[in-house]
Amino acid sequence: MKIKTYYLLLLFLPTLLFGQTEHTVQPNTADPLSGAPNNYHFAYINKTITQKNKLFLFFPGTGAVPFNYKLIIQHAANLGYHAIGLTYPNSDAINSICQSSSDTTCHSRARLEVFDGTDRHSSINVDVNNCIERRTLKLLQYLNTTYPSENWNQYYSGSQVVWSKVIVSGHSQGGGHAGIISKIKQVDRVVMFAAMDWISPLNRNADWITWKGPTANNSYFGFTHQKDEYVNFNLIQTTWKNYGMNAFGSLVFVDTSSNPYNNSHQLYTLLKPDNDSTQYHGSVVADAYTPIQTGAPVFAPVWTYMIEGNGTSSTIHSMQNFVSLHVFPNPANSILNLIGINGEKFDYSICNMQGQLLNNGILINNKIDISALNPGIYFLNIKNDNGSKSMLIVKE
Repeated sequence: MKIKTYYLLLLFLPTLLFGQTEHTVQPNTADPLSGAPNNYHFAYINKTITQKNKLFLFFPGTGAVPFNYKLIIQHAANLGYHAIGLTYPNSDAINSICQSSSDTTCHSRARLEVFDGTDRHSSINVDVNNCIERRTLKLLQYLNTTYPSENWNQYYSGSQVVWSKVIVSGHSQGGGHAGIISKIKQVDRVVMFAAMDWISPLNRNADWITWKGPTANNSYFGFTHQKDEYVNFNLIQTTWKNYGMNAFGSLVFVDTSSNPYNNSHQLYTLLKPDNDSTQYHGSVVADAYTPIQTGAPVFAPVWTYMIEGNGTSSTIHSMQNFVSLHVFPNPANSILNLIGINGEKFDYSICNMQGQLLNNGILINNKIDISALNPGIYFLNIKNDNGSKSMLIVKE
């Protein structure tokens, strides 16, 4: 097969980004009973990475869609998680609805209706066919039926989501939904970005923040921008305290700190947002505004820590050196040279397109000998304590 043919084949492979497979599914495709909103769910898996057998489930903020948060969903997949960005009814801003209310249950009633579709709040209109719980279940069932080799079925049993295997996460309103789910379901972890439910007339959090739920106290992680234009920095610290997050350390400024950030669960930044310097609220996780350097999110090590809390020692800037590495030449006949590595120790593995391991070892002199491989397309995975990166390579 000619090299040009290889490149044409690459254009049509479902796995294009660092070994990832992307699935886009409209809610009414996964479930004919589903209505609006019908924007695509996004689901990712990277089968070249050892699977963690946990689901990273992300909820967009008010009026946003999973397409706006592809970077963090892809990042979770590259860590070895099944990852989903869920489309759900989020056009109503719950904090706006409840902002002037003195009813401490306003937020919880609205959020629980969005979760399970039971009518609890006059300003929310979400039925059981469109709630978060059913949409999650139906998407998992659809993915399992359509892609049975990907093992999506481990995240549901019968008609129930297995929440104990789920990392719930979200931005703004979505972060609040992640939080309240953890109060009524035992989840693996709660990863919240710029999320807070505050009752202004009473100058306090909504009632549900202090509920004693089934999720472990050490499972909550928060990340915000100190200049967030919607979420007051002092009030979110009170929110995090009411979650019990201060029991695991004080605030940590990630811009000058390293993973694992003193093992704190309360993280913040002052970095300038990309594209629009006023969009602090979205900068911690939304694709359009999160800072990018050398083609990768600056907050990648922060996201990694929040998702799995591994005790690596990568700073934000050293992480950029890792994610920018690439191979040359590609295609190659015999020797691959890795560019962008600065004296770090790396392991490597090479798999075929079916995910079968063909070669692995420790990188020596930034070179890999592929002369024994048959001509074709392969996945190269490079990893060390700071993370991993997968690339498509072509052997001539």
